[in-house]
Amino acid sequence: MTVLKKIMIINLIISLCVLSASCVIVPIDPEGDGRENVISAGERAVDLDEYMADYLDSIILPEIEERKVSISTLLSASANGWESAGESYGVRKGEIGAIYNFVVHDVVTVLEVNTESRAGYLLVEYADMPTEYAIKIAIGPVLRGTALRDSVSFIDFNQFVNQMDFAGLANELNKFGNENILRSVDVETLAGKTIEFTGSFGEPEDNEILIMPVFMEVK
Repeated sequence: MTVLKKIMIINLIISLCVLSASCVIVPIDPEGDGRENVISAGERAVDLDEYMADYLDSIILPEIEERKVSISTLLSASANGWESAGESYGVRKGEIGAIYNFVVHDVVTVLEVNTESRAGYLLVEYADMPTEYAIKIAIGPVLRGTALRDSVSFIDFNQFVNQMDFAGLANELNKFGNENILRSVDVETLAGKTIEFTGSFGEPEDNEILIMPVFMEVK
């Protein structure tokens, strides 16, 4: 083999290695409609603005509407543990051991409006079922958690090629929900009022249920 041929083979191998390192391929499910999978040859597989425009009104919000249940339903189902409630009403992203996330819709009374913390919240009372849990609805401006994203079964990590985009979608959904309720209500005036809301939360910790809302109105 001549030196020239050896050089050409080496260059070909290097080119193939560079190509394979720069491309991330996620197979498309032949039984699906193509929306749940992504093929990308770049660092960013999903434009989050486009994702929200494509799926928020057509799939994500309709699923939230379809799957919502009352707080009393979830509290009753959780009497045998949140795992039991999750099997009937929740969505779990990941393997066994990951938490369940739920969509809830109800009418509650606002006991307190906390805007002192950057992660502000409404402390609410659910009169029909006394509970050991402190039930809070996030009002921001700092919005933590991934419950909105993770309570929608359509959204899957396999739609993304990196964790950053997947986390970014959680932030976009939280931002949408916050902006949606702020257009509808003046949160600082809600103490003592009755509100109707829809939102999501993950399995509670430390006797606190923190709900990320997407809809709210004063009754």
